[in-house]
Amino acid sequence: GGIPAIASNINSETEFALKEWGASLPPPIEDILAQNPNADVCLVDHQQTSQMNPSIPHDNVVGVIDHHALQSKTIITEKPIYVDIRPW
Repeated sequence: GGIPAIASNINSETEFALKEWGASLPPPIEDILAQNPNADVCLVDHQQTSQMNPSIPHDNVVGVIDHHALQSKTIITEKPIYVDIRPW
């Protein structure tokens, strides 16, 4: 288990899903990292550095869960990470 966080403003699809299943809006990733600067981070629904929230240190990334093609700005890490990319 992990701690959910949002990395940017949510879109209408996410807003709908939260309402539909009675889930509350997770805190911003900045708040999580302020409390624990060394928190492990799993990127969800993206793996390009151009889409990463700038407050996330690259060294904190321990995983990627995505469905997009790997393209020009895919994250590069110094250590092995968990990666699950499926073409849903």
